[in-house]
Amino acid sequence: MKNCIKGLSIFLLILVTTLSFAKTTVCEITFYAQNIKYDCLMVLNDTNIYGNNYMRVGYTLNGNYILINQQLSLEKQLLPDGNTYVTASGYNVKYISNSFGSTYNPDKFSILINAQGIIDQPKIGDQNNAMMAVSSYKDISNQTLDLTYLKRFFNDGEPELYMLSLNSLGQQQPAATSNYNSNQNSTLIEFYNNTGTEISACYAYFNNEDKCWTSVGWYAIPAYSYKTINIGNYTGNIYLRGRQGLVTEWGSGDGQFCVDATQAFNIKFADTKDCWSKKNFTKNYVNPGLNKWTFK
Repeated sequence: MKNCIKGLSIFLLILVTTLSFAKTTVCEITFYAQNIKYDCLMVLNDTNIYGNNYMRVGYTLNGNYILINQQLSLEKQLLPDGNTYVTASGYNVKYISNSFGSTYNPDKFSILINAQGIIDQPKIGDQNNAMMAVSSYKDISNQTLDLTYLKRFFNDGEPELYMLSLNSLGQQQPAATSNYNSNQNSTLIEFYNNTGTEISACYAYFNNEDKCWTSVGWYAIPAYSYKTINIGNYTGNIYLRGRQGLVTEWGSGDGQFCVDATQAFNIKFADTKDCWSKKNFTKNYVNPGLNKWTFK
């Protein structure tokens, strides 16, 4: 977290029975540290569509709005008194906005869940690891989240932003890009996995708004199953890529674009940008309607 706070802990009711989520769980958390308000949106997915469970934290420092993303690891502990202790520990902090010279250490949340399943004592830790109550905590998984609300935590073009705004929250929905269009002229890409192991897929398209090639991923496709992605009213070339573990890859080399090997990405100028990882993609032409692509 910030310089002043080293950690905070929160227990998650959804983990009382299992560490495998049957739906997307979204929690809203607010806390204060040294008179600074921190607003958090925690998202727990039942699949690795974006490679991880994560939490966004937004706060204003010296007049600058700062937004970070941290991945979350989850752990459950059953106490002798029948209470359940579940922690969500942050790691791999990345700035979504300009850092403005600030630093942010990973968070750790805690809340007590008694034997009857009632949440109690949500707390955070200060710089001395002393625990104090959060200002507010609520599960908003069954609420409809509009773009105005979500843009407090996401930038335009991030696939998570459009996934959550389209969700009825309670089941996973396909992600969409920033040029999402819900009318019948939408261009759909159907990725089919014709193998016995899950595949992670991504694509690159020409972003007409920013006049650049943009790469987007990752999308998890279970074995012998498919995932349909709505990329808006789009006609023209796109480039597709898949990976399976550390060895198997799909991508002929028709084009090369930046990807992020460890987490979700939406990278503008992906063909010309200097990046750590630039990978081979296969070119395909798409029109409005359903466009199918099989990994085999």
